[in-house]
Amino acid sequence: MDPAYQQLWALERFKSGFLARISHELRSPINVIISLSQLILEDLCEDPEEEREFIAQSKAAALKTLTLFDQIAAVSKLDIGREPATLDQTDLSFLLPEIEMLTTLQAANQNIRYTVTAPDETVEIYTDRKWLKNTLVSLIQDAIAHTKLLTLFLDYSEAEIAIVIECDRVATQLQAEYDSLAEFILDSSTDSPEENQPQSNQSTDNQSQSIDLKSIRSQNEQAQNLQFSTALILATATTALPLINGRFEIAPHPTASDRTHLKCIFSKLAS
Repeated sequence: MDPAYQQLWALERFKSGFLARISHELRSPINVIISLSQLILEDLCEDPEEEREFIAQSKAAALKTLTLFDQIAAVSKLDIGREPATLDQTDLSFLLPEIEMLTTLQAANQNIRYTVTAPDETVEIYTDRKWLKNTLVSLIQDAIAHTKLLTLFLDYSEAEIAIVIECDRVATQLQAEYDSLAEFILDSSTDSPEENQPQSNQSTDNQSQSIDLKSIRSQNEQAQNLQFSTALILATATTALPLINGRFEIAPHPTASDRTHLKCIFSKLAS
């Protein structure tokens, strides 16, 4: 098989699995919205105050779900060229402080030691500033949930500049989470159509059994913190960065085995 065809086939298969994984992860908050609505419609709320609370929670979960759909659509449009990247010179001495401003409060709320080292002088790369900013913010927000010490800085080589997010994650574990997308693709491709169909042989009586309020409340608490899984955030960065003139790498820390460098790498501009 031609190597170029193999690469294209692997990319298309990855994209299919990427979308399948997103659909799978969004199923839980959507189910929460349905369950809360059912509680209200069946008059199972303890009082009007709880009913209003459920309505507010359903709305919040719906808005967060819509935000995720918007992000998915944005990546898709960038990938297929419907909204091509706006490539221009981007000064990292201004971008890194902006990233810090957008993420420092969340880090502080989680008691994270967060350090951003921005260059004192102009350091320019050729990229889409908006997409790079959104990608970095997503990576940092995900890292905050898994680290106590977080650093954002630049790393220079002879021909490249890397924007590095250093966090308390093991590189091999992060790579395994990313590779889990491929496993999900294989699992999805082996499912028969019958396995994906809803079960319709249950009686109406079974479907109308008493609702597990504790389970619904537990699911709703998870929906309030709705966000992409680490695997999907890494996959989004891997997909988006080549479209904005860069590439994404997961690299082990040079000396600390329990820390990782997430690198957004770009070519240096010719002087």
